[in-house]
Amino acid sequence: MSNISLAQRVQKLVTLCDQRGFQDLDDLLLAALLKDASPAICMTEGCNNTTDMEPDQDQGFCEACGGNTIISALVLAGLI
Repeated sequence: MSNISLAQRVQKLVTLCDQRGFQDLDDLLLAALLKDASPAICMTEGCNNTTDMEPDQDQGFCEACGGNTIISALVLAGLI
């Protein structure tokens, strides 16, 4: 996970907010903190599949591209 650039993290978090209907990153992270499952996104370039995963997930299975590339918003934002 440490090899993900800051620019890619920001881009994926913005995409996650847009696809899940959150006004901003604060709303997304608050929702992730308050629920048992966190919004998560695939980190594969060109794949923006989103789902809900465990808050500490950093290698979840992506049903769209088949990789273990789903990362929760909390991990992606560096909170976990």
